[in-house]
Amino acid sequence: MPLQVPDLDDRTAADYVREAVARIPVHTPEWTNFNDSDPGMTIVQLFAFMTESLLYRSNRIPEANRTKFLTLLGIGLQPETPGRGLVTFTNERGPIQPVAFPEGAELRAGNVPFRALNTVNILPVSAAAFYKAEQTDLDPALRTQFEQLYESFRTSPDTGFRFYQTTSLESPESGQELPELDLANTQQAIDESLWLALLAPPNVDLERVKAAIARQTLSIGIYPSVRTGGKRAEPLSAEPEPVSDPGLVFEIAAPDPASTETPKPARYRRLDIEYAENVLDRPGIVQVTLPKAEELLLWSFDPTEEGTGVYPPRLEDRDMAARLVTWIRIRLANKEQTGPYHEARLSWVGVNVAQVIQAVAIENELLGVANGAPNQSYRVANTPVIVERVLVPGTSVEDENFVLSVENSGSDGGPRWERWTRVDDLFAAEQDDPVFTLDPESGEIRFGNGLRGKRPPQGRRIRTSYQYGGGPEGKLAVGQINKSSLLPGGFKVENPVPTWGASRGETLEEGERNISAYVRHHDRVVTLEDFEDITRRTPGLDIGRVETLPLFHPEKFDRSNPNETFPGVVTVMALPQQPLDAPDPPVPDRLFLDAICRHLDPRRLVTTELHIRGPQYVPVWVTIGIEPMPGEVRSLVNKRVREAIREYLSPLAGGVPESCENDDTQGTGWPLGMEIRRQDLEAVAVRVSGVRYVTGIRLGVQSPAGNLQNVATHKIVGLELPWLSGIDVGEQPAPLDVFTGTAPLAGDAVPVPVIPKKC
Repeated sequence: MPLQVPDLDDRTAADYVREAVARIPVHTPEWTNFNDSDPGMTIVQLFAFMTESLLYRSNRIPEANRTKFLTLLGIGLQPETPGRGLVTFTNERGPIQPVAFPEGAELRAGNVPFRALNTVNILPVSAAAFYKAEQTDLDPALRTQFEQLYESFRTSPDTGFRFYQTTSLESPESGQELPELDLANTQQAIDESLWLALLAPPNVDLERVKAAIARQTLSIGIYPSVRTGGKRAEPLSAEPEPVSDPGLVFEIAAPDPASTETPKPARYRRLDIEYAENVLDRPGIVQVTLPKAEELLLWSFDPTEEGTGVYPPRLEDRDMAARLVTWIRIRLANKEQTGPYHEARLSWVGVNVAQVIQAVAIENELLGVANGAPNQSYRVANTPVIVERVLVPGTSVEDENFVLSVENSGSDGGPRWERWTRVDDLFAAEQDDPVFTLDPESGEIRFGNGLRGKRPPQGRRIRTSYQYGGGPEGKLAVGQINKSSLLPGGFKVENPVPTWGASRGETLEEGERNISAYVRHHDRVVTLEDFEDITRRTPGLDIGRVETLPLFHPEKFDRSNPNETFPGVVTVMALPQQPLDAPDPPVPDRLFLDAICRHLDPRRLVTTELHIRGPQYVPVWVTIGIEPMPGEVRSLVNKRVREAIREYLSPLAGGVPESCENDDTQGTGWPLGMEIRRQDLEAVAVRVSGVRYVTGIRLGVQSPAGNLQNVATHKIVGLELPWLSGIDVGEQPAPLDVFTGTAPLAGDAVPVPVIPKKC
C-alpha cells in the first residue's frame, strides 16, 4: 500500500472563527456583538486568516521531506530536454563573398532562443538537389524515338537504355510527409546518386561566384529519412572506436581542361572532408573543401548529350541552368554496408547549414565564495542545465560544455582559475581530486568532504560557464527559426526541416513513482523490468509501450522456428504514445529509436548485444453482423462495436483487460505472441452495450499473393502486432471484398442510370 501524505491540520479560517465565537460566552460573557462590524470580530478573523496561512506552510513540510528524500537517495528528476535542428543560410542580396556565422551565435523562433553549434561559412551559393528517377511507363512509340535519338551512345550492340526524368528532392513542408530518396535503390535513383547543383544568386556573374567560393569550406546539411528498421548497440570492446565518417562520398565535377573530346569525359574529383558526422544515422553536417576557381568547371553539351551516361542530370529549367556553378555528386561509400540498421534514405540535403540547439549560454557566472567546509553546495541561477560533449573549436577533441572553475593564487600573486571536473559519484574520488557533481534539473553543484573529493579552499571564488534551456516549446515546424541579430543585411535564415528532441521535464510525482524501480536497478539494465523502467525514462520521448524480448534476434528470427534463442541478445520494442483513434498505427521513427539507443547503451551490460526496434504490423480486416437490443439506435450501436474492436486490437490499449469488473478498463496493448481469434472478436462485440447477439463475423488477413483470406485464427509471432486496417458493421457480415472494391452486386438486378427528360 502506498504511503499517504498526511495533512497536519485541515481546518480553514472559517473553522477557527466559528471555534473562537463558541468560546466567547465562556470566557467573556459581556461580549455579545458577533457581527462583522465589531472590532473584536475583525481581530478574530485576522488571526484566523494568519493561522490558516501558517498551517498551509506546515502542511508543505511532508512534501518538502519527500523532495529531500529523493535527493538523499540520489534520484534526480529528468530535466526538460532542448529542441535541436538544422538551419540554412541564404545570401539573397548580400556581398558576393564568404561570411562567417560564428558558433554560439543566437537565433530565434519568436521568443524561443537557439544557439548555433558550429561555425558556418556562408558562401554566395544556394543548392538544389536532383536525382535520376527511372521512367518505365514510356509510350512504345516514344521509346523507339528516344532509342533512335541516342543510338550513337551505345557502347555495344547489346547495350540497352534506361530512361529517366530529372526529379527534384523537394523541400519538406509543414503538415506534409517528408520526402524520401533511397540511394541504394536503383528503381528510385538509377545511378544511385543524389546530384547537388550549386547555384549562383540571380543576375550575378558566375566567375565572381567561383572566385568567392574557391578553396572555401562548404557546410552540407543532411537530414536522413525518419523511417528506420531499428537500432543496434554492439557488445563493448577494449578497442577504441573508429572515427565516425558520413558513409557517403562527395564528388565535384572535374572535366579535364586539356581534353580535346567533345564533350569532355565525365570525370569527378573526390572532395576532402574537413568534418563529418554519421548523417545516414541522424541529422548532421558534413564540411568539405571546394577546389580552386580554375577547377570549378562544367561540360559543354549539345542538346542530345546533356544528362546522358554518368553526366549530371539534365536541367529542364534553363534559368536555373544559367546560374549553375558546379555539380556535387553524393553517393554511398559502400553499398554493402546498408541493411536494417544502416539505411541510405535521405529526406533533405542543403548547403550553408548549421546545427542549432534550444539553449542560452551563460559565461562566468559567479556562484559564490567557498567557506572551506565539507560537502559544500551551490546552485546556478538558470535551469535546466544542458550537459553534453562538444567539439573544441578548431580541433577534433571533445570536451564538456559545463565548465566550473575555482579561484587559485597564481605565481605572480594574481588570481588564477583552476578548472574542476564533473563526476557522477563523489565516493569514487580520491582525497585531492578537484571534482564535483551536478544535478541538471535543479542546477545544484556539490563538492566533496575532503576525504572523497577535494574541498574548495576558504575564501576562493567559484564561477561557471554553462548552457540552459529546453521544453516542449522547442518543437517547431519548418521555417519557424527565422531571426538572428548577428546576421548581416541581405541574408536569410530558416530551418528547412522540423526540430526534434524537445520535451517537458519529469514532475515530482513521476519521480516518486520511480523510487522503487530506481532502488531495484540503480540505473543499470539487467532484468526485463530494468529494461522497461529505464527505457520509459528516456529523456525527450513520450513512450506509449515498451516490450523486452530476451534471447531474440530480429534479423535472424525464423518464423518457422519461433522458439530459437540467441545468447547475449536482447531486443527492446518501443512504441510512441498517440491517441487511440489515430488513423495510422504508432510507428517509432529514426530519432525516437536513436534516443532510446543512446539512453540504454551506457547502462547495459558490456557483453549484451542490444537491438531497438519498432513493431511489425499485421493488417487485419473485420466484418461483423449484429442484432441490437430493442429500442437501441442501430447506427450508434454499430459505432460502439467499431470502437470496441479497434480498441481490442490496439497496440497500445488492446488485448484482454487487466480487470473485467469495469467495461471501460483497457488492456496494456496487444500481447506479443497472442494469436488473433474470430471467437475473441465475437465476444468483444457481444459485450458492447446495446448488442443483443452477433449474426456472424469474418476475419481477414492478407495472403502472400495480396488477396484477403477469411480465417478463423491468425498466428502472431516475433515483433508482430495486429493493426485494424478496416472494419464493417451491419445486419450481416459483409464479404471481405467490400474492402477491395470488388464485392459482388446484391441479387441479379443490374443498376442503370435514369436520364431525366429535358424541359
